[in-house]
Amino acid sequence: MRIKFALVFAALALWISRVQAGLVANGSFEAATNATTLSYISLSSGSTNIPGWTTTNAELTWDGPAIGLTPPLTAAQGSDFLDLSGLHDASPYGAVFQTLATTIGQPYEVSFELGSDTYYDSYYSGGASFAAPAVTVSLNGVAAFSATNNFPTLSNYWHTWTFEFTASAASTKLMLTGTTAARVAYIGLDNVTVTAVGPTLAIGLTAPDSVVVSWVNTAGYTLYTNNNLNTSNWVAYAGTVTNFTGTNRVTISPAKGDLFFRLSDP
Repeated sequence: MRIKFALVFAALALWISRVQAGLVANGSFEAATNATTLSYISLSSGSTNIPGWTTTNAELTWDGPAIGLTPPLTAAQGSDFLDLSGLHDASPYGAVFQTLATTIGQPYEVSFELGSDTYYDSYYSGGASFAAPAVTVSLNGVAAFSATNNFPTLSNYWHTWTFEFTASAASTKLMLTGTTAARVAYIGLDNVTVTAVGPTLAIGLTAPDSVVVSWVNTAGYTLYTNNNLNTSNWVAYAGTVTNFTGTNRVTISPAKGDLFFRLSDP
């Protein structure tokens, strides 16, 4: 009974390591001039007008608060946003990319907001049918995630999409491309972020008196222990840490008393 009691409290003490600073430059496509003070700018493939980004694949528009459309379209974050359908409103649609400095073996979370609108995305059917805007995210040239805003009744709508990946190189080219098959008049993109995320601890009972603490091996993270959460006496674990197929493991045997664990990347 004492072992079970300790395990419950250990599980409650799991520390999800802090999310680190974002890697994307100008993820909300802001600028002091250009689209911020104008209605929109049409950018052809290869443009570097948007700070931090390069356009590719096809023409797109960089839209600001003075765009003046009826019905209106506004940014999800800040003042400016992209419309990957551009002025041509047909496939192939526009894309943007930038190269990020990443750490091999480090997990990252990608987040972005995809915009859709019931009027503009039904425009070419005369309002008869809604063509859902879609975006594909590629990492170093390989498609990693796709998102589709299938919300046919919503206007000026932004939906947040997220996924995780583990870096396999010291740099990662992040590219977001409009991929809607049908003809649409709007594929919104805004608020793109990439953040390093910490691994999660798992604690399990492997024998009547043994506990295993495990986590994905991630550069920079150290296991700390404390036997009293009312104190700040967290110390680096001094025992043996084994690694099996990319997972770190610590075995506590026999498991006696209260012992709490957390991972930290100081």
